[in-house]
Order: sequence, then C-alpha cells, then structure tokens
Amino acid sequence: MMRHHGQVSQPTIDPTPPQPAGGVNRGRERLDTERLQRAFDLVAEQVSDGLIPSAILGVADAEGLIRVEAVSGRDEATTDSIYLLASITKPIVATAVMQLVEQGRLVLSTPVQHVLPQFAPAAHAPGLPGAEAITPWHLLTHTSGMADLDLDLLQRERPDRRRLLEIACTFPLRFVPGTRYEYNTLAFAILGEIIRVLDGRDYPEYLADEILGPLGMTSTAFAAVESSRAVRAVFPGFPPEFQSLVGAFYDSMQAPGGGLWGTAWDVLAFGRAMLRGGELDGRRIIGRPFVELMTSDQTADVLEAGDPPLPAHYGLGWGLPARAGFMPGSPRTFGHGGGTGTRLWIDPDAGLVMVYLTNSWTVGPAVAWAAIAAVYGALDR
Repeated sequence: MMRHHGQVSQPTIDPTPPQPAGGVNRGRERLDTERLQRAFDLVAEQVSDGLIPSAILGVADAEGLIRVEAVSGRDEATTDSIYLLASITKPIVATAVMQLVEQGRLVLSTPVQHVLPQFAPAAHAPGLPGAEAITPWHLLTHTSGMADLDLDLLQRERPDRRRLLEIACTFPLRFVPGTRYEYNTLAFAILGEIIRVLDGRDYPEYLADEILGPLGMTSTAFAAVESSRAVRAVFPGFPPEFQSLVGAFYDSMQAPGGGLWGTAWDVLAFGRAMLRGGELDGRRIIGRPFVELMTSDQTADVLEAGDPPLPAHYGLGWGLPARAGFMPGSPRTFGHGGGTGTRLWIDPDAGLVMVYLTNSWTVGPAVAWAAIAAVYGALDR
C-alpha cells in the first residue's frame, strides 16, 4: 500500500496534444500512464520523508507538456513556483554564447584575451601556458584551468559583479588549459562579459531579449520575478535569521554560472526547444547544427580529476549524463543539474524532456536522478 505523502498539487496533464512537427519523436506515445505515476509517487515520498522541502517534476516531449506536478512539504509549492535554477543557468548562457558563434561574432578557438585584454590569470607554474592559451571552448567545457570561487571568499569579501569579474580575470590557473576537466562556475563570469563586449547588451538583458523572451520564459530572471511565488533557497552554514540576507546577496551577483530563477514551465520550454533542434512554437533561437555541436562529447579524451580519473563527457555548456553508465538514457542524452538539487534532462532518442526542481543545497544529484530513472521505467514502447 502506498504510504501517505506530502501535499500534492493537482497534476497538469495535456489531454489533447498538437499534431507533431515533421520528424519529431513523440515521446508520449511510448509512456505507460500507470507506470509514469510511479515517478510522481516517488517524488511525493521524497518530500514526505524529509529528503527535500518541496519539489516539482515535469515531463514533456517535442509537442508539449505531458505532466507537471508539485509537492509541498516544509515549503509550499505549486506548479507556478519559482525556484533557484542554479547551474541550469549554464546551458542557457552557453546558448547565448553559441548564438554569437552562429552569427560569426565569436570563434570558439580564439583566445579570450583577443576579446577581453584584461583577462590575465597567471600560469599554473613558470614556463607553462597561461591565459593566452584559454579560449571560449575551454570556458564552456570546464577545461580552462581557472580557479573557482569558494564559499569562504564569498563570506569574507561579499563581492559584487565587478569584483567577481576581476577575480575571474586574475586568479592563478590550477592547471594547463585543456589538460584536465574541472567543473568551474566562475568561468561563466568571463562568458557573460564576452557577451556584453561583443553585443553591447549586458548578459541579463541579452538573455531576456534573445532566449527567454522568444521562448516565453517570462518567469525566468536573475532574481525571483514575483517574490510571492518564489521558493527561497536555503543556504547552508547560515542561521535562519540571515537566510534572506544571504539570498539577497546571491541574487545581487547575477551569477551567469548559476543565478537564474525560473519555473518548471520555463525550464521545460527551454528543454523542448533544445529537443527540437533550437526552435519552439515557430521561434528559432539557434540553428540545429549548433545544438548538435553543443551536445556532442567535447571532452571524451580529457580526464576529470579523481581517483581514478575518468573521462569527463561534457559538451559546450551541457553535461552528457547517460555516458557515465549509471543512469538510463540514450548516448545522445544531454542535460544539466544545479547545486539546489535541480535537474534538466533531455533524451532525443526517447523524445522526452524531464525537469526536477527543489531548493536544497545539500541534497546532491541522486534525488533528481532517482525520479528521472522512474520516468524511464514508464517507457514501455
């Protein structure tokens, strides 16, 4: 017998999907409705067991919504709630960078210093390649060698956006560019500045004009657009009375590597556009060849630091999670997670987009992966 769950919002299900576009994979035709219920039951159990304070699980295909459901626990949540997307921000910013590539305004192999002369982190050791060797490709694939920003520095300095950019331009490198994969959020501050310099618009404005607006992502921004709908993220290490202050500071940084807030609807729209090769509802934000480039394995020959070191399997702003072998999914699967427990998962062969939103910095990725695996369990055809 199913145990009692947390409060579950009325699920939203698309009963009359539109006719498919030519060549589009109808993921909904392969889903067994009764078995799909298991995935949503699992999310309700995660909340009722206290693993996470609330959650939203959404499933869609290229044609539209299949099902979205919110579960309230310690947090009140509805399907319209706005969550801190954290590093799901990265593929959105990466898409903006690739728009510049598509337009011929940026070449991925061009040294960053040709665009930003102030970019000058010192080499890892004397005589080794340094900043002059770093390209936008390195920044997008986490192979630049740049040092990342740590929590101690954030607490000590409380840097504003200008200071964040200065840190990114001056911190010494940790390794020779291109020789290792090491996940790096601060590198996206450099990508945000590249957008501003080449386009003239600051990256929040550029994203709003060129990606969020065209895709109808009206609730996505570098701060919660409507605070009454925001499910505030809990920042570990700070007492409750300081949580709102820490949240306001985090929002003020507008971090291009992890600062966007948004709804499940918005993230599903972005995922569906990528599933459809860069287009949604007649609005094309990027060409299919560039989506294919971004989601190809760019780092197959680069090892990630670890014991033992393993192939990184990362695209341009996108992770390639199914290649690691511990999750179901086709080899073409791509996606990204965030430090608040969020996850966007896109499988072109299954024809599905999956979104998982919660707001716990300490939960890790396994909770979202479990829900996504349960969705795969409904693929009976």
